[in-house]
Amino acid sequence: MLMHDLSPGTGILLVDDHPIIRFGFAALLGQFDKSFVFYEADNARGAMDLAGAHQPALAILDLSLAGILSLDLIKRLRRLVPNMLVLVVSMHDEKLYAERALGAGARGYVMKQLAAKSIIQAVQCVLAGKVWLSEDVREDLVNRIAHTANSPNLLQELSDRELTIFRLIGMGMKKSGIAKELNLSPHTVEAHRSNIKQKLGLPTGAELYRLAFLHSQDEAPLHMDARTHRSE
Repeated sequence: MLMHDLSPGTGILLVDDHPIIRFGFAALLGQFDKSFVFYEADNARGAMDLAGAHQPALAILDLSLAGILSLDLIKRLRRLVPNMLVLVVSMHDEKLYAERALGAGARGYVMKQLAAKSIIQAVQCVLAGKVWLSEDVREDLVNRIAHTANSPNLLQELSDRELTIFRLIGMGMKKSGIAKELNLSPHTVEAHRSNIKQKLGLPTGAELYRLAFLHSQDEAPLHMDARTHRSE
């Protein structure tokens, strides 16, 4: 584990088992914003220790640490530091793993081989509270759930409370976070989730998350990559 700077600033946790990769990200992002403070870990335990100690604003996480997928680490980091954002930067095919990373709590997925400008844009986007995906992956998500629900019409069937919860789900909030935000019990939130799934004809919680996630993008268009965003 290595901490680059002790001065106040925006904490960035770099988690990658290759030191040269961590060095490259620190150098690239440090040139972009000198207020960034970098913490480095090469394994899951080190990442958890640094996240708990320093509460960074963003974790930039390789999806594979020592050959093991880091999806569980994303979930553990988000439980430990709920306000910390997670951006996955990986060599693994985005079309295969981006949705799983988002489901685990990440707010973006970017391929390592992209240009430096795109990686900086992804970091900016996630720090701004938005979600970063390539246009191709976003279109794939839209196409796969397009047959599931005609959201502009079916959403009218939701009560005001259900619509609020639907939007919070789309923002990536978990049941406990929604309960705290709305001053409800987790049991009540779960009952609303069940009602929402029934009204929208969604068989699983995963389908509910996908639809809520895409709807949140349509309400507040997000930067998906360096190209011009196309509205659906």
